[in-house]
Amino acid sequence: MKKPILMIAMAAIAMVSCEDIITEEPIDFLVPGSFPANERDAIAATTAAYTRLDGSIISFYYGFTPSDIAYQGQHNMRPISWFINLTSEDGDATALWQENYEGVSLANTVISFVPDIEMNDKALRERLVGEAKFLRAYYYFELVRVYGGVPILTDVVTDTEKLEGITRNTPDEVYQFIEQDLTDAIEVLPEQYVGGDLGRATKWAATALLSRVHLTRGEWQSANTRAQEVIASGMFGLVADYNSLWSQNAEYVLMPNDEGALVNENVFDIQFQQDERNDFKQSWVASRDTEIGGVNTVGGGWENMLPTTDYLNMFEEGDLRKDISYVTELNGNVLESPRTPGAGPITGKYLNADGDPPKGNNGSQNTYVIRYSDVLLMRAEAENELNGPANAYPFINEVRKRAGLPPLSGLSQASFREALRKERATELGFEGIRKYDLLRWGIFVETIRNVEDPHMEVPAANIQEHHVLLPVPKREIEISEGSLTQNPGY
Repeated sequence: MKKPILMIAMAAIAMVSCEDIITEEPIDFLVPGSFPANERDAIAATTAAYTRLDGSIISFYYGFTPSDIAYQGQHNMRPISWFINLTSEDGDATALWQENYEGVSLANTVISFVPDIEMNDKALRERLVGEAKFLRAYYYFELVRVYGGVPILTDVVTDTEKLEGITRNTPDEVYQFIEQDLTDAIEVLPEQYVGGDLGRATKWAATALLSRVHLTRGEWQSANTRAQEVIASGMFGLVADYNSLWSQNAEYVLMPNDEGALVNENVFDIQFQQDERNDFKQSWVASRDTEIGGVNTVGGGWENMLPTTDYLNMFEEGDLRKDISYVTELNGNVLESPRTPGAGPITGKYLNADGDPPKGNNGSQNTYVIRYSDVLLMRAEAENELNGPANAYPFINEVRKRAGLPPLSGLSQASFREALRKERATELGFEGIRKYDLLRWGIFVETIRNVEDPHMEVPAANIQEHHVLLPVPKREIEISEGSLTQNPGY
């Protein structure tokens, strides 16, 4: 399936240097009147700003590995998963910083230059800037959750000397900046797109992301209000068959809900297209079992993200989500790992069996960022924290009904909180969310220490309190001439 957007490998990508992370090399053509200079340039520059969404697999990987639902196989023991030798020179920590600041840079180009371009369609100009603000907020949300306070850059920096002496903004300042960008974006983004613009940020994508930001900060009323706005829009619904969501061929396709009406569950996703923009997920979540036939076959891969037995035990009897979430065999072959003793099961969410055949780290399946079920669960959580479970039951029970589970009732606020946390794992597992949930709940370290799956024994023994944040990359501190401070413990 050919994707609607993000397939332009245009010159704007060259704005970001691979050599310097937080900025670009000095670029003479990045001046008003040169590039972007017209409507076509403005659209191209905005499209380019999407390309750093999960620009490497590391951002997706970090979102749930390790956690109580996922561990990494033993083939290379990445420091961010095993908490061994995790330093400021770690390649994964550097990649997360790099790809998100590259995204910030591309978004800043649009925000800085597009408002001055003469365009007949003023609404389009406003929309493009709104898209860029949504994307800049997304990238800063990634950064602040991973590193804590980070420098807020709003200009297009073309001289690395301007970064000497740069300092970190506080987490509160970064979050306030994110909230303002998303608020601005909501005012100008359309409710939906058609044709080749499918996949761009909508008003509801920005609203749902803002709800997630408020939830992260414990701003329950604001989170509740924004989630309710998405629900009340009537633009989304739960498809009847949870398993039907996990296919390249389901992208931007309306599917029936439990009453037969056609609905859209995708609030926002990240686009990938084989041989143009690779998604990596098919191989990273898949098995090394030799009986499968290797990385270029469905289910074959590198075992970087494997489900824990703790995750399996979270599924209640009769949960219709379990079979796609915790796959123990493929085509009659019971999965067994030759590299990680005792490992076998994989998630089935990225098998993409009826999509493009896998080519190693080169797939086509899009990645959900926010599904409608997540919005329902965000509202349920916010309602419970504000007023207890009385008004929260309808939202969590709608999700449970689709999963074939009985409704919840009669819970205390604390019991509902625990049920909600489990429900988020079983509904949203392996979608790059779980670790961020554990971090915002303040239980990440204790959760890792208490995971029962034996494959998590080493991470559980090595995790320290300071591992709630990654180290600021050493190179960034050097570029700043030492003015960027390091996170404690590194």
